[in-house]
Amino acid sequence: MKSLVKRRPFGKTGLNVSEVSLGAMNLRQLNTIDEGLEILNYVIDQGINLIDTARAYNGVNKSGQEVQSEALVGQVIASRTDIDEPMVIVTKGHGYTPEAFDEGLETSLKTLGVKQTENGLFIGSTEIKLVYFFHGIKEDRWQSIKESGAIEHALKRQKEGKFTYLGFSSHYGDKKEIKEALDTGVFQVVELPYNVYNRALGEDGEIDLIKYAHDMGVAIVNMKCFNGNGMVPATKIIGDVCDISYPQMLRFVLSNPYVSTIDAGAKRISEFEMDIKASVEAPLTADERSALKVEADKVSVQLNSICRECLHCLEKFSCPMDINFPAVLGVHARFSLAEAFNKDTKPYIEQYKALPDPKADACVACGGCVEWCEYHLDIPTMMAKAKEDLDN
Repeated sequence: MKSLVKRRPFGKTGLNVSEVSLGAMNLRQLNTIDEGLEILNYVIDQGINLIDTARAYNGVNKSGQEVQSEALVGQVIASRTDIDEPMVIVTKGHGYTPEAFDEGLETSLKTLGVKQTENGLFIGSTEIKLVYFFHGIKEDRWQSIKESGAIEHALKRQKEGKFTYLGFSSHYGDKKEIKEALDTGVFQVVELPYNVYNRALGEDGEIDLIKYAHDMGVAIVNMKCFNGNGMVPATKIIGDVCDISYPQMLRFVLSNPYVSTIDAGAKRISEFEMDIKASVEAPLTADERSALKVEADKVSVQLNSICRECLHCLEKFSCPMDINFPAVLGVHARFSLAEAFNKDTKPYIEQYKALPDPKADACVACGGCVEWCEYHLDIPTMMAKAKEDLDN
């Protein structure tokens, strides 16, 4: 399909993918299922040929409807008869042993509606190039993958044609595991966070892991281009300290030649329209990149130590006290930024008071949430600080 969005090679797969793709994690945060279907159809209309989802991207939307991201992605593709090229679908499972890998993979295939034929994988009449990930590898998960034989098992399923490419996702605190996984030579795709505020997995790291993966022929899906969901309200606080717009954040990542595609988690068509408009502008010059880094580093220390409200923690963990702790920590993040930059903190105290009970005072510091935080945040300590600052 025709598109304004430019294409880039998808590693050594032989595919070319749109520089901007849709991250479907936030479909569960919309008002209605129809809004999710609308944005999925819109991005396909724009010639976007990669959609990123996951088995765990489920939840209840603002209308109380149960949402499975994979199901909505599959539903929209199945309804289309005008897609004239293969669609690349990235999905992920928390399967770190052979048995768990199979369970997650089979559930994803069923939920997406993928059919395996002698001519390849299809959803409806559309050919699918399915990328299947080990979701969020870190020390304990990577150890399980290695010890259980999950990689060898995954390669067997790939050879059977269950999926097209094998990949993994990971985060800032897991550099050792990322390099070890890349060094196996078995992965064709990797998904990593990188943005103007945090270049730790790129040029600011001891090893530029994004370049390292690119040089090995691994396709790189960039997540957290905008530094997480929490950046929307955060920019209102830091706006007169750090002058970086959303289009500049996206253009900064696009100016990294090693990135294959930006996984943009837009919640509205208007947001994705802005992403497309930014992507077709002239590439940033080296001087422009350097200037944005200087600007970002005025606030990056504060931004990289707060909850981003990514909701990954809630995908596999339920608080025993039934606290919506990402909401609590999100409000506290804004309070902390306001305090750090000498802004009025009262609006965030009021936001906290408006949150439904139970809140920070109900936290028993069980620590069960910690292993599911992809950013290795000490959530119980942060909840105690939130109580101290906001519960007065």
